Amino acid sequence: MFTKLLIFGAMNTAAFMFSQSTINDTISRDKTIDEVVITGNSNPKASIKTSTSISTLKMKDIENAAPRTTAEIFRTIPGIRSESSGGEGNSNITVRGVPVSAGGSRYLLIQEDGLPVMQFGDIAFGTQDQFTRFDSFVSRVEALRGGSASVFASNSPAGIINFITKTGEKEGGSITQQMGLNYKNYRTDFDYGTKIGDDTYMAVGGFYRIGDGPRKTGFNSNNGGQFRVSLLKKFEKGSFRVYAKVLDDRTAAYMPMPVGVTGTDSDPKWSSLPNYNILTGALQTIHLQHDRTLGNDGNIFNTDVSDGMHSMSKVIGAEFNYNLGEGWKFEEKIRYAANDGQFVAPFPASVSKGSDFFNATNFANFGSAVYAGTNTPIDMNANYMKIALFNVKLNNFNNFVNDFNISKKWDIVKFNAGLYKSSQNINMSWMWNNYLQEVSDKNARLIDVKTTSGQYITDNGLLNYGMKDWGNLKRDYNTKYDITAPHAQVEINATEKLTIDAGARYDIGKVSGYFSGATVTYTSLDMNGNGVIDTPEQMVGSNDNINVPVNYRYGIFGYSVGANYALSNKNAVFARVSQGGSASADRILFSGYNYTNNDDPALDAVKVNKVNQVEAGYKLRGSGYFLNTTFFYAGTKEANYEATTQRKTENKYQSFGVELDGYYKITQGLDIKAGLTYTHAEIKNAIDPTIIGNMPRRTPKLMYSVNPNFNVSKFNVGFYLIGATKAFTQDNNKLLMPGYAIVNPYVSYQVLKNLSVSLNANNVFNTIAVTEAEEGSIAGGNGIVRARTLPGASYSVSVKFDL
Repeated sequence: MFTKLLIFGAMNTAAFMFSQSTINDTISRDKTIDEVVITGNSNPKASIKTSTSISTLKMKDIENAAPRTTAEIFRTIPGIRSESSGGEGNSNITVRGVPVSAGGSRYLLIQEDGLPVMQFGDIAFGTQDQFTRFDSFVSRVEALRGGSASVFASNSPAGIINFITKTGEKEGGSITQQMGLNYKNYRTDFDYGTKIGDDTYMAVGGFYRIGDGPRKTGFNSNNGGQFRVSLLKKFEKGSFRVYAKVLDDRTAAYMPMPVGVTGTDSDPKWSSLPNYNILTGALQTIHLQHDRTLGNDGNIFNTDVSDGMHSMSKVIGAEFNYNLGEGWKFEEKIRYAANDGQFVAPFPASVSKGSDFFNATNFANFGSAVYAGTNTPIDMNANYMKIALFNVKLNNFNNFVNDFNISKKWDIVKFNAGLYKSSQNINMSWMWNNYLQEVSDKNARLIDVKTTSGQYITDNGLLNYGMKDWGNLKRDYNTKYDITAPHAQVEINATEKLTIDAGARYDIGKVSGYFSGATVTYTSLDMNGNGVIDTPEQMVGSNDNINVPVNYRYGIFGYSVGANYALSNKNAVFARVSQGGSASADRILFSGYNYTNNDDPALDAVKVNKVNQVEAGYKLRGSGYFLNTTFFYAGTKEANYEATTQRKTENKYQSFGVELDGYYKITQGLDIKAGLTYTHAEIKNAIDPTIIGNMPRRTPKLMYSVNPNFNVSKFNVGFYLIGATKAFTQDNNKLLMPGYAIVNPYVSYQVLKNLSVSLNANNVFNTIAVTEAEEGSIAGGNGIVRARTLPGASYSVSVKFDL
């Protein structure tokens, strides 16, 4: 197989194709045109000489953009769509029109120091941004977009976002204290690096915070932090680095909320409902902080709901590189991460007015409904929800990654070959319950229901132990994904103006393990210990304990071929052709396939999601400005299963468009940077024939960001304008989400040489920015749609002391 890779790379190198060498130096104002980039390159080099599309974000850029979560950092990068409405995790991220068909980021991986945080970006309830935190220990963020990522990482054909951390080579550090002004948030970041011996450097850093976050949950929903340390030793022909990270952080997970929608599907009016502000409200409440369910081991499992997304990660890693002489170089990266935690979040399974919600149709022998713990009748004119409490124990998400590379440089040729090895555990337990709750953003009350004879059919708001409407959902996953991936890249400076590059990668995947809970099982059990089998206890959802074995293999062949031709020292043309893929992980389990038959065509059709891409364009640069124009095409074939809709999909997508990235220095103290992405996407094939020809859900035609910045003496002021045009909520292309433009202004002042004060705002005009919705139409509905929006206006002040 490795020989096949080398032969393929050599054959395609002979072809005359253009390659993108995007400069993208506008993303950071303090970046020179020849800044060295390392992400997606076999050899670190100046950005102007790369054949990849990379943007760099520096610390100051990120601070000015006022991100409240890790995913919000990516919104200013052209080509990347980051639906950052879920909190510190569970965000949906994609690149250049490649679809977000379920959740997470199936086609893009987040890396830390060149190795992936998780081997799959779309693990249900365990997305990679849950285990990634930005803090002042990060030196910069590099974002690689486009098909070239197919040969530089597994399961990441559309792009890579790499968090590059500090090593201590730059003496000093900082302490930053941030405080929310209109929301409870107290956060301290710190980092320090120093030389501790001959060519030996040490760096430490991290953060700790406590508070509610930008949405009101009624309790300290954000509580935790991260600590990191790095030790680097340099020697004459190379270097050795060892680093570690400990993350223990609790944050709120924001699910779709009840939103009022009037008008028509094509011209809807989105607004807050009575007693619930969609910009500041959350479904969490002080009245639902404890959940008791039947664990999948048969024992009672108690949960503190305020834990929310509890992410724990203990990481140890090392890097070693050595110059062997005569143009040969060796590089090794290795890391082990012990990951676990929990995901607890209320999800509105249904929402309606009390008179429609509480009746004999929905509750057999319905008599009355009262606020839990009281005899006070509810207001039948108010709105109420049936809550599915997502309660998922992340038992073991450990992963191991090793990437070995050896390279050789001749006069006009650079060659790199390597072997990538990784393993990813996906071991989690789903233990969901049903509750009844009023629609309110101020300590929402739970609801109890009585029969006509006065007998309770709920227990302090709990309706079902298990998700009866969705087939119980008492699931256990215990699977392991092993990947072995040989890869090779070659770059040829064919002439003074023409550079040709080609690369290939072959992923050999082996999946093993089992899952259980595929069939509906119920038992009778005294859950609350009162000695009586109450109505909800008569049918307690339980795991069927029937282990379904998983044992199959897959292969992904990826390549990327291109070239760059310099028309002059100020402009160039480029193009690239790529193929890649991402393996399906837990998303295809419980879908009824034969997971032990490698020859089963049904399983073979869904275990790998394939992406073909073409890029071409023109780049221009000069003194104080540049503009990069990239035309792109992507064809995607994928399979998926979605728990909240109980739907299985097998779709083919196509997208094409243009990406613009520009910068202009107007005067010495005034400059502006901007990015724009136009995308036309279409569903080309699907199990559901009615959606063929439609636009994929949640795909806007236009995304953009604009950042004017004024810097004079000790004073810096500017704002980010981030926006998107309208998009459909679902693939049926009926209900439209409105376009939006949010404004994030910032101002900072250098009080002393080592002391600065900053004021940041996020969504200062309280714009309603809907990122996703469960319903595909308001026709025949009740005027309520379950949707996620970006938070409303939040203000924070920071004091930074440079050490």
